[in-house]
Amino acid sequence: MQIKLRFLGAARNVTGSKYMLEANNVRLLVDCGLYQEREYKNRNWEPFPVPPETLDAVLLTHAHVDHCGLLPKLVRDGFRGKVYCTEATSEITQIILLDSAHLHEEDAEFKKRRHQRENRKGPFPEIPLYTVDDAIASFPLFEPVKYRETVQVGEGVTATFHDAGHVLGSSMIKVDVSQGGERRTLVFSGDVGRWDRPILRDPSVFAETDYMLVESTYGDRTHEDAPDICDSLTEIVNSTWRAGGNIIVPSFALQRTQEVIYHLNNLL
Repeated sequence: MQIKLRFLGAARNVTGSKYMLEANNVRLLVDCGLYQEREYKNRNWEPFPVPPETLDAVLLTHAHVDHCGLLPKLVRDGFRGKVYCTEATSEITQIILLDSAHLHEEDAEFKKRRHQRENRKGPFPEIPLYTVDDAIASFPLFEPVKYRETVQVGEGVTATFHDAGHVLGSSMIKVDVSQGGERRTLVFSGDVGRWDRPILRDPSVFAETDYMLVESTYGDRTHEDAPDICDSLTEIVNSTWRAGGNIIVPSFALQRTQEVIYHLNNLL
């Protein structure tokens, strides 16, 4: 049996998650993330390591931009296959990509004005990495699937999405490859959440697999017991109200935002 696996991002760095899997003349991309660290942002502008038109499908673990944020560029550059993901991931990703595209357009215009003012050129063209129209063009390719529903993504290649407990719709993806009477299983973890969190189900547990590919951003630390968030929020909101003040919540991340809104709603 021959399976080829390439790490195209988030290797020795945190963002830009991308794996390429080849088997049975099927070529899959698992995640298509944007690089966000300053020292690696130049990689977003580089051509994809493989021609996008040669990819048969994209399997998307979840809607964070470091896992989905390069999809509009992939589509603009020639990808025409399906993007398989859970129903919630499909809906949230489209919101995330529109927001990301708007920021790219805004950033390009800001840099253009700044460079004109400073009479200089930057290392990259003063154009957006991709536009809102590019993001919208990727939406018809989304193919939502249900958790634990096995989908055929190529000859002898199937994918099944299991709950990752990270953000709404997040999944770990099990890929099964059958070839010449043999079978191999690969699990792509995506980002794995914690147990006993609000809103989300606990992450799935796998009894066995041949290969496990794990996102390990926090792999070198042990989570301490979570503080009582409700008590903390109650004290902050009520003491601020008594003082006649205002509360500003820097809700930069999808995961944190959903939990803050959930707790505030319950407290109200």
